[in-house]
Order: sequence, then structure tokens, then C-alpha cells
Amino acid sequence: MNSNLIRGVLALSFLAVAPALHAGQHVGEADKIEANVVFNGPSGQTTTDASGITYRAPQWNWQFFEPKVYPPEYRGTYPLYFVGQTMSFTVTVKNKTTQGNKSFKIRVKALNHVLETNGSPGMELAAPQEWSVDSLGPGETRTLNGSVYIAPNPNLPSGLDLTRVRIYHLNNGSPEAGFIREDVAVWCPPNAGPPHP
Repeated sequence: MNSNLIRGVLALSFLAVAPALHAGQHVGEADKIEANVVFNGPSGQTTTDASGITYRAPQWNWQFFEPKVYPPEYRGTYPLYFVGQTMSFTVTVKNKTTQGNKSFKIRVKALNHVLETNGSPGMELAAPQEWSVDSLGPGETRTLNGSVYIAPNPNLPSGLDLTRVRIYHLNNGSPEAGFIREDVAVWCPPNAGPPHP
């Protein structure tokens, strides 16, 4: 059992960095920017493995298994929130350069989707959230706050969800933002409200 999760906060390392797919990419800057997501105050944990997915809410002595299998890269333990709750998270971005005086002007966008069992993003869970950071100097960090209300919806599948964090470089004098990187963090709501004691 993950003790950090029981304390209510889980910092996830990101699963993937998206490749450059279109013009205007700033992929040379991808190794200079670091992003980390922390999910705050989950109600339990979700564990996935080759046999399926297990939901646990220890404070209610509640557990449920579903034979829903995800690709190997999504197997692990993640924070759990129930329908009707708000999943809150922080994104901390850092300029990893240690020399020089170049500051980054960036836009950070968080997209939240259901994770399909084939590993692709599915149904949108909330409108994208965006933040602008006017100056991120060498060694500096900024922490951004976001949240997603998990609305009751009979079409919401149980299982894993994705928070995809995209970082763009804002160029002075240009309306186009150059894509730097995308990172992915995982969380979960089962398709149910919190259990009652």
C-alpha cells in the first residue's frame, strides 16, 4: 500500500513525453523544462495489473474488482476519487537550466480524459485548463492549481483517467505558441459515489 497515497497526496512521475508532431515545435527545450503533478486529497487508491483493476477506499473498508485490463505502461497504483467529488491537482513547472539568464515564457495546458483500454484518450472529463507563466528563469519553479469536478454521468466509464499536461513556449510578437512537450499523469474514478459506512 502506498503510504504517500494514504496521507492524501501522491506525486506521480510522468509516463511519456509526446514526440514532435507538427511545425513550430520547440522540442530542443523539452529537456530544459520539468513538470510534476501532485493529486491532492484522494479518497482511496486504484491498482491495475494484468488481471484487471482493483478500487480501494480504506476509510470505508470498501474494495471492488473489475476485469478491465490496460496496457502494461499503465499498470500501477493511482489516486482514486469518487463521482460527485472534486479531483484537485497541482502542476509544478521548473526551468532546469543552471547557467545563463534565459527565462522561458510558457503556457501550460491541462487536459483531462478517460483512458481507454487501448491506451488512447477517450471522453473529455472537463474543459481544458490553461495558465501563463511570463518568466521562468534558470532554476525557478512555479506551481499552478487545477481541479476537475467529477459530475454524475451514466456514460462515464469506471477505470483510469489521464491528466495530460502540455507546455508551450510563448514567443514575443508571435501569436503562435511553440509546443515543447506533453506529459501524462494518471488517476481514477470508479463509476460510483462514495460508499456509505
